[in-house]
Amino acid sequence: MKWFFRSVLIFLLVANAKSDWAKKLEEEIATYIKTGDSGSLKDVIDKVFEAKKEDFTENNAYCISCKVVANAAVDLRKSGADNNVFGNFLKNMCKIFSFSGEKTCSGLIDISLNSWLHILDNKKITGERICSIRLQHKNCQDPSYTPWHINIPEGKTKLLPKTKVGKLKKILQLSDVHYDAFYKPGSNANCGESLCCESDSGEPKSDDEAAGYWGDYHECDIPWHTIENALTEMKQRHPDVDRVYFTGDIVSHQTWATSVEKNSNIVKTFLKKLKEAFGNTPVYPILGNHEPHPVDLFPPLDVKDELSMQWLYDLIADEWTQWLPKETKDSIRKGGYYTVLVKPGFRIIAINSNVCFTNNAWLAYDDRDPLNQLQWLADALFEAEKNDEAVHILSHVPPGDDECIKQWAHEYRRIIERFHGIITEQFNGHTHMDELKIFYDPNDDDRVIHVANNGGSLTTFVSVNPNYKIYYIEEGQNRVLDYDTWTYDLPEANKNNSKPNWFKLYSFKDAYEMDNLDGDSFHKLLKKMANNPSLLEKYESFRTRNSSKLVQAHYDKEYLDKVLCSITSVEYTYPKECKVFKNT
Repeated sequence: MKWFFRSVLIFLLVANAKSDWAKKLEEEIATYIKTGDSGSLKDVIDKVFEAKKEDFTENNAYCISCKVVANAAVDLRKSGADNNVFGNFLKNMCKIFSFSGEKTCSGLIDISLNSWLHILDNKKITGERICSIRLQHKNCQDPSYTPWHINIPEGKTKLLPKTKVGKLKKILQLSDVHYDAFYKPGSNANCGESLCCESDSGEPKSDDEAAGYWGDYHECDIPWHTIENALTEMKQRHPDVDRVYFTGDIVSHQTWATSVEKNSNIVKTFLKKLKEAFGNTPVYPILGNHEPHPVDLFPPLDVKDELSMQWLYDLIADEWTQWLPKETKDSIRKGGYYTVLVKPGFRIIAINSNVCFTNNAWLAYDDRDPLNQLQWLADALFEAEKNDEAVHILSHVPPGDDECIKQWAHEYRRIIERFHGIITEQFNGHTHMDELKIFYDPNDDDRVIHVANNGGSLTTFVSVNPNYKIYYIEEGQNRVLDYDTWTYDLPEANKNNSKPNWFKLYSFKDAYEMDNLDGDSFHKLLKKMANNPSLLEKYESFRTRNSSKLVQAHYDKEYLDKVLCSITSVEYTYPKECKVFKNT
């Protein structure tokens, strides 16, 4: 394999020929070539990253190295490498280039290997294609890619008929639980793997690295008693909640050890507890990207047998219908999405946006409207429009996320722009951040047409305080009038292992001094944020629920500009699409 390693590093040298660290890297390569010890390559890369991390992690270096590795993998398989040789190659590349530990790399490759073999053996795949998807957030490109489009009904968006302001309804949004059955208070929270704080994570080197009782700011999920406490808190404090939106991710970040049986048991255990907590209150759930086995992988419908996700769709079709009408089973079994007419004039549409996540390796196999879901969504909204129905959309991966494949996000944006008149709210998860995505009219830079709300997370992964949200909805057009975010301070809760002190962190209207939450008000808020750094700093602090690990006393201008840009970026572009509004 010497030729491969040399190729990787030569490409990096070419890409960064003027960098000072290139000479040092060249010396290390020469040593490596003389010894022929491939195990030293990681040490070489570690030294380069340590010495010149900022230079090395430029997008160009990432893309070039990714293409070299991916093309080498494709060529290796084409040359006749058996499954064992190919799997070991992927494990070595994972350990060298991802900086994940042995446990994570070996386990994850073992679990996902058959999926990758099917993809490479049945489609003509290039390194450019693989990297343009997986490293989209680094702006890696595939020059041969051909965009696709769905058929969106023509016409302008239809406004909902005016109605009297209805009764006030309360919706509770819970997202990203990530229950870790192996969480052990006092275990090593800094173990070097992609998930720590587990019974086999080892002993901590210091008290600061010992897993907290209720959770931890390190790369850790949460134990069962944290979930029980949160659900009890929600029910006792908000007994008048009208419905619950659960926006995905039950399974932990222990990605190297998933299985159909384990994931199924975790999903069933949590949903049973959710039912116990809220009784007859309806719950509208969706899938997260951690529910499948292997993690993140949602294959096309034509992939059958052991690689199919049919087991997961069948599982949730049975579990979810304790809350949903039985007629939703058909679409859930097709791909984990459904629609429910809650009452005349109001509909919920829940989609499986995990298919767009760039970790989904099956996008390299076929990314054209996976599961035919976007076409289904456009058709469902067209019917809702004809019937004057207000719509709430639930999804996991939010619009504009850098790791939602751009063509899918582009088509989704087209759908929102076409039907924004009836889509009164949207609820997302995935990022673990309490944040917004704001859509503007493509023909009017001053007109906000839609707002998507992110539910944050119950898990503390990584460095955030747990939360849930309460939305106040008027029953007429089912628009959000205000919302509250509830949380607790994790370090404080962990001090004496006493029950967490849940409190209302903020009311959105009060925090930002808004009269209402219509489009004009959001546009004015963004203009204020652009000219008032303290307002953006408040927003950034709220995103993490005032995490003492992440909140800073002062944020520089460049960082705050990125925060503002992220709010109005609703599909991936490079450079990031941004409305700045300075001095307006």
